[in-house]
Amino acid sequence: MKKMRKLLCLLLSLALCLTLLAGCGGGSSAPAETEAAETEAAAPAGTEAAAAETEAPAETEAAAPAADGEKFSLRLATHYNTEHLGYAALERIKEKLETESGGRLEITLYPSSQLGDYTLTFQELMEGTIDLALIPVPSEYDSRLEMNFIPYLINGYDGMAASFGEGSYFFDNYTKILSELNIKLLGMYVEGLIGFGFAEYPENYQDVNADKKGLMVRAPAIEVYNLVTEDMGFSATTIPYADLYTSMQTGVCNGWIGGTPQLNYSDFRDVIKYYVPYNVFAENIGFFMSQDVYNTLPEDLQQLIVETFKAESENSFVTAKQGDEDALKAMEEYGIEILPLTDEELEAYRQHVIDTTWPKLGKNIGDDILQGLIEANQ
Repeated sequence: MKKMRKLLCLLLSLALCLTLLAGCGGGSSAPAETEAAETEAAAPAGTEAAAAETEAPAETEAAAPAADGEKFSLRLATHYNTEHLGYAALERIKEKLETESGGRLEITLYPSSQLGDYTLTFQELMEGTIDLALIPVPSEYDSRLEMNFIPYLINGYDGMAASFGEGSYFFDNYTKILSELNIKLLGMYVEGLIGFGFAEYPENYQDVNADKKGLMVRAPAIEVYNLVTEDMGFSATTIPYADLYTSMQTGVCNGWIGGTPQLNYSDFRDVIKYYVPYNVFAENIGFFMSQDVYNTLPEDLQQLIVETFKAESENSFVTAKQGDEDALKAMEEYGIEILPLTDEELEAYRQHVIDTTWPKLGKNIGDDILQGLIEANQ
């Protein structure tokens, strides 16, 4: 009996020891896990814990190229046909933008006013429904835009870059006016100097004082064009550009002002018979972009677009004279008679327009802008 009691006490003692050992083991488990977690959270860079923490941001950064790789399809409209030097400039722009963007920009060209004439295209640029354009500038949305149409502001081809390039009085003011219309100016494109094309012989064309009212000359829907045409002795009428060819063909008008030798040859060589190089205006049209569309593009593509159009703008200042000379030669070879003016006759027209037309222009563009342009180009 005593032996049984000893055995029972031994078993109870053994059970108590095992219980105490288990309790010690369980008590050390929680602090160990907590310490491990704290060590992991505080792990310095270079440890596995730090790598785990930076893994999510690394994935976010990797997503950026995917966003930058988004493709943008842009429509570029112009009134020029595919034979014109202006269209060739757009083809070079298209190639550079598509190539240097790595295919992220896709440019579709719409020549010959396929998306509407230049007035409608300008409106759609303001609304953001056309992306880019190379077109003349209608003044119906802001009369100050007629600062682009000061007759005989420049005398010949020299100094076009100084008169119309980036940093000029003209460019800075034009940029500001266009920005108020939600249009970004990317550069001016000087095609050449503007004369008159005629479907019939213009009697007394060389005499500034002669009455030539029997000749009806189409002018764009820009007041200064009508003013200068009448001050030069002709009758003026406004006809949409899209209707001009048939209007000369059917005798609705006898001639037109608004085109360089290049445009007269490319678009009207089958209807005009005479061309007079009065050189009244620089055909100074614009590379434009909808500001809304521009704002949607990544910064690198914005910069690429600005630089590409600027380069073609600057190139036009250099090539305008040669383009006019080549077109005059092409017109003569085609059978169009170039009616010459002596230096004295041309200077008489220039001085008459300065004296007669210039004082009328401040009403639309503002006397301050007119005076600024004159002073900047003296």
